[in-house]
Amino acid sequence: MPRTLILMRHGQATSPAGTADHERPLTPTGAAQAEAAGRWFAADGRRIDTVLCSSALRTRETFRGVSRGARWRDADSACTSSPALYNADATAVLGEIALASASTTTLLVIGHFPGLPEAALVLDPAGAHSGRVRRGMPVGAYVTMSTDSPWAALPDALWGPAADPFATITGIHMP
Repeated sequence: MPRTLILMRHGQATSPAGTADHERPLTPTGAAQAEAAGRWFAADGRRIDTVLCSSALRTRETFRGVSRGARWRDADSACTSSPALYNADATAVLGEIALASASTTTLLVIGHFPGLPEAALVLDPAGAHSGRVRRGMPVGAYVTMSTDSPWAALPDALWGPAADPFATITGIHMP
């Protein structure tokens, strides 16, 4: 069964004095970036089955903005907040993806730099779009990937014998 993975970096956040990194909110620009991404998802006809967000405030606010832009209903209940994704490296991001339900065909992960672009490059290290991901993933950007493998096969694909990439980067969307 074909699957789509979308790795999205949170929108631009502010750093108010005395605010812990985990509690940094989006700026108005960050909120606009998130809503624009939601409009892109809607225009592309994207249907998201499962959403994983870092537990950081800025990622949860990004998801709410994406939801508004895409006009998704009951969005807050559709997002699973994962402390493991907060400032996660590629290995932790991929570990969370591997836990996704077998019935999920489109998975959106909202998190942080550098873990998300590193995860994309682990999944597709030499694909046609990999160089563009290596050049950077600004706030509000997302990478779209496709795979025919089940999410649970991810660890075997990554740490087993060398094989084809687990997924292929099919698009990079910058705000």
